[in-house]
Amino acid sequence: MHLPSSVRTASQATPNHAAGGVSDLPNKPTPFDRDTYLVNAKNKLASQPIASIGDILSTTSSRLLTISLLDHCPSLFPPDHAVPPPTRPVTMPQGHHLVYYPLQLPPSQLMPDGTDPAHSPGAPFVRRMWAGGSVVFPDEGRAVMLLDGRSGLCTESVGAPLMRADQPEGKEKVFVEVTREYGVRAEFGEWFPAVLEVRRLVFMRERERGREAEGPPGKERRIVKMSATPEFTFPLKPDATLLFHFSALTYNAHAIHIDPDYARKREGYKGLLVHGPLTLVLMLEALRASLDQLLTTARAQQQYIKSIDYRNLAPLYVDEEMKVCLRRGKQEGGELKWDVWVEGPEGGLAVRASAVTADPNPPAEPPKAQDKETEEPKQT
Repeated sequence: MHLPSSVRTASQATPNHAAGGVSDLPNKPTPFDRDTYLVNAKNKLASQPIASIGDILSTTSSRLLTISLLDHCPSLFPPDHAVPPPTRPVTMPQGHHLVYYPLQLPPSQLMPDGTDPAHSPGAPFVRRMWAGGSVVFPDEGRAVMLLDGRSGLCTESVGAPLMRADQPEGKEKVFVEVTREYGVRAEFGEWFPAVLEVRRLVFMRERERGREAEGPPGKERRIVKMSATPEFTFPLKPDATLLFHFSALTYNAHAIHIDPDYARKREGYKGLLVHGPLTLVLMLEALRASLDQLLTTARAQQQYIKSIDYRNLAPLYVDEEMKVCLRRGKQEGGELKWDVWVEGPEGGLAVRASAVTADPNPPAEPPKAQDKETEEPKQT
């Protein structure tokens, strides 16, 4: 496919401005109008051309991610797992696209919380969270993402903002979808995506200053637990070092992951939050590890992750136990469905996902028996 002519390069900033609903008079704020806000926010996001983000696909970022995960969750890897040397080209592990194609803006052009202004619908919804998303790995893209120094390309588009009509004033949430297509550059400007990703972001109003505990004072968060029993579990306790390393690998300056005072006093959380994309990486690594444990034949070892769709339900915090859980579902042909979820320190459901793994060479269907009326007569 050809890239659109109106492409926003990664170095171009989006103006950091409000999307409406705020008066110039400091003492007479205009009452919030939902419809007017959504029109202004839609116009703001729609005015942005498709972004083009380039990267050089070397082994460095993938190796560093593996080194960090191996230290914090060794059960994700086989015993005595050795990280490949940096001089040997390898295929990009599924999910490692998340540490490539980063945002490429100078700090002075970021939002006050360190996030991308191109995704923001505008004030008063200034608190951003990663609500969920989906990733699809097309069959024809698996052999393309080689970490051999080739030039990579990612296109990014931002969808129209959405707001549920039943949300009370002051408690509204604005949802924005970011669509990314990852691949490598080819001759004559033509390429095809090797990874398709949708990121679902949610934006909330700024919290009242001085409220440091998450949720209303004196009210505990209700814990929801998964009813199914997992077949595979991968426990870990993410610390500040893991969060820092992942922020650095992804060029992610969102303050809720790196500044504990900001997370508590400005956002109202009890500590640093685990990144949404880091949790996604852990789920994909857990799927791969489960396949390695489950499948023993040479043919079955070739299974790959075809897709995952996930929703973040509750925050995960630094220095708290978490557990990635998996359970096999229905198998159809060469595809196997999975239930994947992440539990917090008390077993509460933090992330829920569904995934599909597939055999790249599914067995051929047996030939259908011929109808008796059309069978050729036997020779006597």
